[in-house]
Amino acid sequence: MVSANLIIEDIQQILSVIPFTLGTALIILIWGVLLGLLISIIKIRHIPIAEQLIRIFTDYTRGIPLIIHLYIANIVIPIILENVSGVLGWNITADSLFILVTAYSIYVSVGQSENIRGAFSSVETGQWDAAYACGMNGLQTLKRIVIPQGLAVALPVILNNYLGIIKGLSLAFTIGVTDILAKARLASVQNYGYLEAYISAALVYWVLCAALSLLFDRFEKKIKKW
Repeated sequence: MVSANLIIEDIQQILSVIPFTLGTALIILIWGVLLGLLISIIKIRHIPIAEQLIRIFTDYTRGIPLIIHLYIANIVIPIILENVSGVLGWNITADSLFILVTAYSIYVSVGQSENIRGAFSSVETGQWDAAYACGMNGLQTLKRIVIPQGLAVALPVILNNYLGIIKGLSLAFTIGVTDILAKARLASVQNYGYLEAYISAALVYWVLCAALSLLFDRFEKKIKKW
């Protein structure tokens, strides 16, 4: 029999990690967008070598589940930092949160790059020609004309991807980071209410994502008017 009291207790414990989860997801989103912007520029400008490397990396992220990517990063990133520390003579270490943010940001950057590239493609080619006619180079055209218009198109999708990142953080416990699901699992160990813990986590995810969806929908309408 499901205990309503245990569900309430578990939700109270889970609420304590919601700010951490939202903040971590936001940092991952920002870095993912920045990396995605860089990747999209490389593809648009057809930069030699870099474009080929990006294609390999894109195939990797599309074919590897996130959880495997996190496991690999949890082993590879500390090794890389250890080697860098040995070369530079610095003491650089990586905790679980740093590994999570770095690995997850890299993972989502490919999807963000496709979103941003599609938004840039929505800008008419005539605006590129007009910018060149005014004496702008490619970088100035991107910065002053294409990026402002493209981001207005890409922003609603980026905000919706934020919800996906929040739910994807449920895998954070696999490398030792305590998020919503991990907190629920810890609560279940304390009170042995395993079913109640998962129900509590599901309710929190549901309410949280529903509230953010309503907020993003209103923001999207304002963006479209702008």
